[in-house]
Amino acid sequence: MIDNQSFKELYQSLDKDQNKMFNSIIENKMTCCDAKAGTGKTTIAVMAAFKLLETDVVNKIIYIRFPDKMVQSLGAFPGELVDKEKYYMQPFFDACKELDISEDLLYKQYIPTEQIQLMTNITLRGSNFKDSAVIIDEAQNATFKDLKLVLTRLHDSCHSVLIGHVAQCDNKNADKEEAFTMYIDHLCKKPWSKKIVLKNNYRGEVSKWADSLVLTPNGYIVDK
Repeated sequence: MIDNQSFKELYQSLDKDQNKMFNSIIENKMTCCDAKAGTGKTTIAVMAAFKLLETDVVNKIIYIRFPDKMVQSLGAFPGELVDKEKYYMQPFFDACKELDISEDLLYKQYIPTEQIQLMTNITLRGSNFKDSAVIIDEAQNATFKDLKLVLTRLHDSCHSVLIGHVAQCDNKNADKEEAFTMYIDHLCKKPWSKKIVLKNNYRGEVSKWADSLVLTPNGYIVDK
């Protein structure tokens, strides 16, 4: 897939900070990405993961997403657990589409062979990640214990990326809001880890405007 035209064009279009994120995932055991909405963070992580997979640096891609705690029990959605979890994987599927990798191809070629594993933090306990590109998405929704559970699954043979943005936190609780920041502040001090910040929203004017809005304590919406 890294030889297809979509991958090449997308790679060539990366800005300076996006390129730093891509290279960091390739080169480091851990990359911490603090990124606003619309910055391409998940797509870049998926690009790097496929690069690692197809150059035999790793033998699988593991995508973990932290959903909103309000629906994290997964009981609100119909079907078996695999069907419920699939609901949360849309950002991964969308990123793959950018690389011209269809959902149909994923389920025919990559997922049955476990070259790609999709999961939420709910099914993590007991997992053991080796020789994997691990994408930990929406980490701002995680508690301290959630992130500890994920990171203790990782062997040194993994290339992992922790993605989130505090301003996008769906769980209004001090422990949850601070956990992501605390972890990346500690991790970026390690020689095997690097922190990347993405600020450029490429979705357009509406998305940029919406991202600039804040709710004041007295209930008013204002621009930052």
